[in-house]
Amino acid sequence: MAQHPAILKLREDIDELSSAIDSHRAILPDLLNRRGDARQRLNFYLDPMARLPLEIQSHIFLLVDGDSENDLPKPAPRSPPMLFLNVCRLWRDIALSTPRLWTEIQLDSLPRGSDDSALCKLWLERPGNLPLSLTLHGSLKLEESVLDLLASYGPRLEHLALHVSLKGVQLPWELQISEELALPSLKTLSIELADFDGAYYGNMAEWLKLLRAAPQLSRCTMTNTFINAQTLPLQPLTLRSLESLTLGQRGVTNMPGDAGSSSGAILVYLTLPALKTLILPELDILAGELFDFLSRSSPPLESLEMTLIHQPEELWLGPPVFELFRLVPTLTSLDLFALPGFAATDLFLPFIETLASPEVLPDLRDVKFHTLPPVTIDYTKLLSMLTSRAASLECFELRFPEYLGSDHTRDLPTEGSEVRDGLRQLSRDGMKIHIGHAENLL
Repeated sequence: MAQHPAILKLREDIDELSSAIDSHRAILPDLLNRRGDARQRLNFYLDPMARLPLEIQSHIFLLVDGDSENDLPKPAPRSPPMLFLNVCRLWRDIALSTPRLWTEIQLDSLPRGSDDSALCKLWLERPGNLPLSLTLHGSLKLEESVLDLLASYGPRLEHLALHVSLKGVQLPWELQISEELALPSLKTLSIELADFDGAYYGNMAEWLKLLRAAPQLSRCTMTNTFINAQTLPLQPLTLRSLESLTLGQRGVTNMPGDAGSSSGAILVYLTLPALKTLILPELDILAGELFDFLSRSSPPLESLEMTLIHQPEELWLGPPVFELFRLVPTLTSLDLFALPGFAATDLFLPFIETLASPEVLPDLRDVKFHTLPPVTIDYTKLLSMLTSRAASLECFELRFPEYLGSDHTRDLPTEGSEVRDGLRQLSRDGMKIHIGHAENLL
């Protein structure tokens, strides 16, 4: 049966259009690619960054900071370097070809799901063999996950920070450190325990195992890691590269055992022949033990910050506390907090009398003494000490809380006195002198 001419024509048109569509479909990918290349070339002329060499673009990415509240980047979509992957193809290529972008990571909690674990593994493998910096936040209750992470990437770790929250965690808490743990490249270690009620006491043996795993450690900070007295003998440890040790928050003036401190008892087991900076917000060991530590370490100590407690005489067995200065003649900066305790003896006068001997701490340049009333200030002896050290001493500060300032203002040398004039002359000659609270009362 013959078909209507109109039907034949429509079928011919459909075949022709189908053929044209197939042809266009074949060339469409090429056209899209050509358009993309043209846009990229246009961006090259319009976008100054696109004309920069790859090395410079990579360096710019390395200078971009993420959340200012955090030290290391997080694996979050809006945090660099993850952010760079979602901007454009060029930025993605740059980010993936810049290994140093992936050498640092901060995890608020250990990866629990398969997706999180895969992301963490991918992130830490992108830097290749470059050193890694790792910060862990949270309760770290999944001890196996912590140890697996340290075991897998420990040989490449250069910086490690453990910020442990014990909120809601049943105490005692401790991280069981494997004897096989190896951190051969670790340079800095920071441990902070927070959000716990009452006294927390860690296991000295575990912290020593962690330090023992890092023979190249150069800086260590431990906060709130109070340590129980040990009933079993522990193997002493020598760290020949450790230059800075902080056992608590710097500048803390609270009483021992308050938040921010850490136990100095770990010094009993340590020998640190390279130590240059020592910060002890809580001195909870016998004076003899501190002397032993300094004697066997013989460190080239340059900066010492320490809290001195007025202890019962039986606790300070051995030489007077300020005799320890003779064990660290290289000291240039000294920051002491003298807090009230059981004894009535002031520490300020023996401190000044000790420094009056020029052969004690001959290189001392910066001295700060923080105290609480009642304290006896002999300004004549103070002036004599400062005058004898005028050639080397650059700064002297005697500070006490502002709300107790009235206990000292009436004891200041009077206007026009030789002592006051002498202190002001030292200040005019270049020595920074501050006596008082926030305000310099002189």
